[in-house]
Amino acid sequence: MNKVDLGEHEVYAYETLVTPVMAVSMNDKLTITVWYVSNQSGAFLYPWDVMWLSMVSPYNQNKEFVGIELEYKGKKFLFMNPSPFRTGLFPYFEGDQETFEELNEDLVNLYIGWVATLNFGIWHEWEDVNVLVPQSGVWSDMQGHSWKWSTNPDGTATFSGVTFKLVDFQWKYQGTPEGVSMDGKGKFSPYLPLLVEGEGYYSFKDSSTGKETIIYAYIELKDLKLEKVS
Repeated sequence: MNKVDLGEHEVYAYETLVTPVMAVSMNDKLTITVWYVSNQSGAFLYPWDVMWLSMVSPYNQNKEFVGIELEYKGKKFLFMNPSPFRTGLFPYFEGDQETFEELNEDLVNLYIGWVATLNFGIWHEWEDVNVLVPQSGVWSDMQGHSWKWSTNPDGTATFSGVTFKLVDFQWKYQGTPEGVSMDGKGKFSPYLPLLVEGEGYYSFKDSSTGKETIIYAYIELKDLKLEKVS
């Protein structure tokens, strides 16, 4: 394998430490580090994003994603995307790829749990809604897919001396044809880019085997450093 030196560049690094509680294969802590060219406000929300796998293609032209490293039981697996610095090059891999393959099912479950908690499509439904007054809504395609939601303003939270209004929320999604259901609840502020508190469930039932998989995720914002931009 030929390597190409692309020089040194300043990038943003986001590090997540995953401690397994009830996992399929993971029985030790996993450190995930991901690098971006510019500050990605949502990058730290995902311990693991399956969309990063799309960067493996030599035809990928993503100019923001730089790379990711997995460290588990003293072994590392590194993937670097050259596209932000030079086009026409293949991605670079280094380290123990078997570690990644061993943890694949746990990483997928981790991603799905976070999707159910943080980034389901219901958030887009609220973009044009005044959530500082009680609101609710329902939707159905009449083919077994539906969701319902409600929001209610309730209290405040203070970070770095700044107080933010909070909104309680609840939502539920049902995808009967696929055997999928998801629901979440918690608190958020329309003035912050992430949840103050939230929990969610993802449930899938295999129609052929009857096996049901349930994934639970919880997030709580303990502190947030804010700086005034001049």
